[in-house]
Amino acid sequence: MPANLTTTWAEYDSAVQNILALSSRSLCIFDENLIALKLERADRLALLRQFLSTDPANTVHIVLRDAEPLRRHCPRLMQLLAAHAHNLSIIECPPHLATLGDSLIIADQQHAVIRFHNDHARAKAILNDREACAPYLQRYDQILEEGGTPVSATTLGL
Repeated sequence: MPANLTTTWAEYDSAVQNILALSSRSLCIFDENLIALKLERADRLALLRQFLSTDPANTVHIVLRDAEPLRRHCPRLMQLLAAHAHNLSIIECPPHLATLGDSLIIADQQHAVIRFHNDHARAKAILNDREACAPYLQRYDQILEEGGTPVSATTLGL
């Protein structure tokens, strides 16, 4: 199936919603700070909660360039992280990757929304095409291999 190009924020938002709804086993996200993905929104949080609760084998892996907005402005997502730490992981990537400007959301290795630059809504939506998703999944894996700092839902200390 050919990729669909999005050029407006409304189209991008709709594509993200579609990918979240299609997720059945795995969800991989690489983003600046999750603001444009709007995962804190009630409907998206409900999709994520249902996805994570349906099967303990379902996984969500998120890599962020800047996790501070998540810590400060996404309490419900942080609660979800606390409740599903076994199948939801969030990592802040190392500083040398902070200049990357794209965003990836990949579901089940066959659906994806690729935003070309954080400042723009231009993106490519891929549906039911493992071959077209493969290079983006490989890019995600390379980013993940660079390591980073895990985001914890709990505060450690005395």
